[in-house]
Amino acid sequence: MNIYSENLVLRAIELEDMELLKSMINNPDIENMVLGWSFPVSSNQQINWINNIKGDKNTVRFIVDMKNIGAVGLVSLANIDYKNGTATINIKLNSDDIKQKGIGYKAITLLSEYAFNQLNLNCLIANILNYNIASQKLFEKCRFTLEGRLQSRIYKNGAYQDVYSYSLLKRDFINERNR
Repeated sequence: MNIYSENLVLRAIELEDMELLKSMINNPDIENMVLGWSFPVSSNQQINWINNIKGDKNTVRFIVDMKNIGAVGLVSLANIDYKNGTATINIKLNSDDIKQKGIGYKAITLLSEYAFNQLNLNCLIANILNYNIASQKLFEKCRFTLEGRLQSRIYKNGAYQDVYSYSLLKRDFINERNR
């Protein structure tokens, strides 16, 4: 199921997205701002990854596609726990130009709405590196609450970094939407 807003769609990953995904995973600026890590990825490896993600029932990934521009990033719900109603929410956008247009806010809001209203989740969790101020501001704008700091959790740039844990409850999301 695709998720639509007036100028943005969250849609399934297609083989045509391979170049975008490969460029994002191989981009050191993006790599430095996210929790995970990877080795350099080739075109064949990226195609294999796209072909193999379809069976993962605990992760839902969407391409962020803008009208008149095309694919600009990726959002996901990972570690979905259907019993307890939780998931980790993630976003990667490919360009700083895109980040200044409110696309991140729209994508996170659409994905949160899907998580709460379609998957019946109760809590979304966002884990953000201590120095990724832009992501902290984005999730705060999306009404996520800072719940804590995990000390020296991720090794980046030659040092262990703290991770800030944010969350958004379904009731808070619904209450905010009804204001």
